[in-house]
Amino acid sequence: MFKKFLIALCLMLPLCATANYNDVYVANIEYDWINKSALEKEAMITEIHDIIFTESLTKRQDLKTLFKDKLKDKNHIDNYLAASAGYKEYKGNNISAFYYKRMTNPFMYALQDKEDTSTAFYYDAMGSLRYVDFINGDYPDYPYYAIQYRINGTPVSAIYFISKDCQYLYKPNGDFEGVWYKHKLYNKSNKVILTRTTY
Repeated sequence: MFKKFLIALCLMLPLCATANYNDVYVANIEYDWINKSALEKEAMITEIHDIIFTESLTKRQDLKTLFKDKLKDKNHIDNYLAASAGYKEYKGNNISAFYYKRMTNPFMYALQDKEDTSTAFYYDAMGSLRYVDFINGDYPDYPYYAIQYRINGTPVSAIYFISKDCQYLYKPNGDFEGVWYKHKLYNKSNKVILTRTTY
């Protein structure tokens, strides 16, 4: 379930900065990541880690209070139908739908206010808030990063968006998970550890 949700996260945030890495990366991460030395990989992982994890991610006790007006999507039927129909924008929000394999209806949809893109809200099919992303950087310009929490305040993941095609994924404790390039998540050994159907 967690890995499926990470896939969903990576699908959502393109609706949602360009740091100078001394020209370390090139557009084709499939070539770039696979051909980096272990030292180059560690340097990139550490540099991005230090941008995201200026302090450790801890459980937040305030989310239900902070977002009490968003715990239930008041327009959930309209939003769910719009997301199901493939809308990218609807009534002032960026919107996305998420599907499990072979499902015809979304199990979740996400809303991001076009006037305030600093947060994105993930709702289940019944319109109940499940996750919140806090987006940092000059979204929609790359690179930017997002930290995701369950509505109970537990951190889920952190992801750094270098481009639409390339993202660095970290666990809440700061451990490196892998590099997404389009449909594939690569670990440090260049092994594909996860595949997504769309991105």
